[in-house]
Amino acid sequence: MRNLVIRMICICLLISIFLPLNVSYASPSVYFDESAYQKRKTAYIEQGVWDESNDALVLQAYAGEELNQKSLQDFLNVLRNGGQKNSDFTLTKLIRVLMFRPEIKDELVEALEGYHFWFREGGTGDHVFSSENHMLMYTSSQYLLQEKYGLYEDERTYKRLKKYLEVKNQYGFYEFYSPNYYPYTLSALLNLVDFTEDEEIRQLASGAAQRLLQDVLFVTNDEGAFFAASGRTNDGYRSNGLNANINRIIYLVTGIGNDKARTPSPIGVMLATSDLEISDDVFRYFGKPINMTYSNGHSLGEAMNTIYKDFPRAERVPFYWTQGAYFHPDVAADTAWFASRYKLQGYESLKAFDRFLGLSESAAPAAAKAGAVFSRSSVLSQANFAMYKDGGVMLHSLQDYWPGRQGYQQNPWIATTGTKSVWTKSGDGGGSSVMQNDHLPKIKQMNNVAVIQYNPYPEIEAYHAGGSNVSLYWPNGFDEEIRNGNWKFGKEDDGYVAVRYPCGNGDAEKVTCDWNEQTWVTIVGTKEKYGSFNQFKQKVLSEVQYDADWEWHGSFWKGTLKYVYDSDVKFDGTDISLTW
Repeated sequence: MRNLVIRMICICLLISIFLPLNVSYASPSVYFDESAYQKRKTAYIEQGVWDESNDALVLQAYAGEELNQKSLQDFLNVLRNGGQKNSDFTLTKLIRVLMFRPEIKDELVEALEGYHFWFREGGTGDHVFSSENHMLMYTSSQYLLQEKYGLYEDERTYKRLKKYLEVKNQYGFYEFYSPNYYPYTLSALLNLVDFTEDEEIRQLASGAAQRLLQDVLFVTNDEGAFFAASGRTNDGYRSNGLNANINRIIYLVTGIGNDKARTPSPIGVMLATSDLEISDDVFRYFGKPINMTYSNGHSLGEAMNTIYKDFPRAERVPFYWTQGAYFHPDVAADTAWFASRYKLQGYESLKAFDRFLGLSESAAPAAAKAGAVFSRSSVLSQANFAMYKDGGVMLHSLQDYWPGRQGYQQNPWIATTGTKSVWTKSGDGGGSSVMQNDHLPKIKQMNNVAVIQYNPYPEIEAYHAGGSNVSLYWPNGFDEEIRNGNWKFGKEDDGYVAVRYPCGNGDAEKVTCDWNEQTWVTIVGTKEKYGSFNQFKQKVLSEVQYDADWEWHGSFWKGTLKYVYDSDVKFDGTDISLTW
């Protein structure tokens, strides 16, 4: 039976290659089909080479077609006069155009007059060098220009690049499961894979790219939707997992995706023109049921004491920042020193920590420690996850991750029935793309059930008006949905989700609860597991045992007595106890 299923999947994949473009989805492949991949890349290039978007310039360069001069000048203008903010996104594409079409070299060098690829003491301007994706885009571009043309030589570039790639191969990515930034990190990796003359760098870049692709498919469901508990994301990606830049990766590698996933995008044009060899290991978790807990990354202490220990201080600090460690008490002195040396007051990427800028090297650690509920939780390290995936249904969450502290671009949990996603968020983020949650929850997920506690530190409530507010984001467009008591239920095809909210108006588009301590419960399921949608609803309503309250735990006589916020949830053989 199992062999028959596998054969049917393979047949569906082969058929899907020849389907018309208005067909949205193909069946997922549990292995890599090189032939189908090459056909998709060829079709992507042929269909997009004369697209009106500037990104099509990369396809034109690869195909040997005439370059769209307006697109080329638009790209070059982004680099002129020292470069606009985030100009490295454009620079990475122009490096690929240059490698395919060396005749643009003089124009590119002219545009790069006054450009800098790293922090400089005279002033860094708006360039963001210190997040994981940006560091690689700037450094890989400078390295390839050095290697190919002897331009912009700096002995630090190779050392920084090699260390960066070694860390990704060993530990994975700090910006874990980021739909925003994974595509740009991959773009820079592909430039190294395809164009470096250094075999060690090429192998390291290939290994990092394979690991990133495995990450992408791990949190991609059978509908081709990307939904993840993430180190860096925003509401747009939480609500729509089908139409983003990252979905071009999913389509090209797997064949699953809608019409938009077949159009030029910043990562699509890079991957379609790359010779990266994709291993079967990229598909290790794709198209298969998953029910697991796991960890990734490393501690900040390991970064300081081992990984970056031998780097000069001026090189170590930006690596700490790529890990999100900006004003953590352990690195605050380094950050204050670096910010002073490079005149970073008002620096865009430190905007969320402006309350700490201007402090002296000696004063910064104490200030960071006093403001620990704000200064520690930006660090992206040693994350523990739980993943439940069954076809299109997924539940993915971060376990016990900086609970009660300020959240930045992290997304602590998300559930999906296929293409619809559900999550909670605290506060309104102040309208900032950097600070996404006023405070983070404590989560414990077992099987298809997650218990989500909110209990902000007092400093959070003092700093953020309405700091206790937690809102449930519930999508429009479920096939069926119903509210019963404090439960909301949604159905999409054969996928189900149920959420128990502690307070608030369950009929509102956004259910908001303002209690100081809150417990939310999320359960996902399928028709195969629970029968009809009504049967799923009835099972949840009749079988869930729920209790959340303050209780005394421990022994007075043993000195272990504590007053704790305790949540206990039982359902379908899953028994979760979560204590704050």
